[in-house]
Amino acid sequence: MKMKRNRYSPEQLEFMRTGYATMAIRQLTPAFNAEFGESKTERQLKAALNNHRITCGRKYGERIHFAHLYTEEQVQFLRDNYQGRSVAELTALFNERFVAAMTVLQIKAFVSNRGITSGRTGRFGKGSKPWNLGVKGCMGANPTSFKKGSVPPNRKPLGAERICSKDGFVLVKIAETNPYTGFPTRYKHKHVHVWEQNHGPVPKGHVVSFRDGDKLNCEPGNLMLLTRKELLCLNLHNYRETPDELKPSVLALAKLEAKAGIRTNPGRGRKKVDNKR
Repeated sequence: MKMKRNRYSPEQLEFMRTGYATMAIRQLTPAFNAEFGESKTERQLKAALNNHRITCGRKYGERIHFAHLYTEEQVQFLRDNYQGRSVAELTALFNERFVAAMTVLQIKAFVSNRGITSGRTGRFGKGSKPWNLGVKGCMGANPTSFKKGSVPPNRKPLGAERICSKDGFVLVKIAETNPYTGFPTRYKHKHVHVWEQNHGPVPKGHVVSFRDGDKLNCEPGNLMLLTRKELLCLNLHNYRETPDELKPSVLALAKLEAKAGIRTNPGRGRKKVDNKR
């Protein structure tokens, strides 16, 4: 089936012939559509120019001087009407006056290249008052603003507990200054807090661990103080999975190995690591 070709009136062809001499395809297309109420694409208009052998008359690679897109009347119109207006307002006014289809970017580039200014500096004039004068902060109070002294409904009280998503230990909210935020309360590992309440601060190089291997059991009697070497030995013996009746023996063995400088390496026997020659 043979496709029907687009037909153009003599008036349209004459518009393309005269317009192509001063405009590129991307400027000629919106101007053509605005003039005749069409919706042609750049590809369609380019095909029409080729089919009717309409040329621009310019040499290959020769660029169109931007000022050629505007008549002297249009240039003067831009000079006279840019004062006090934005580029978007000027573009709409220009297109309405000359039945054109210039974009905001085209008008902005032209006035910038020709040194045409709006007279606006973006600064407050002498004696002018900002709209937010006397308003505290970025904005005034509104119905959803927090009132002074109000407490968020989701704030947890002291003693509130939760499970840490990173290590699985129990965290408890206490009245202690947060060293990172300076807030008067913070969450702390409960087993450490319980130990410190009963025995004082944890010495440097030591950790608080669990006799039954259950990190959720923070009862004082279930907590014990270990050196990091002792904890390492316990972990190598898989202390948490050891039956309850054997845990005291494994604990005693781990403390002995840590004191003697011996680490148990499962599957490879025992290896001395701290011996000095």
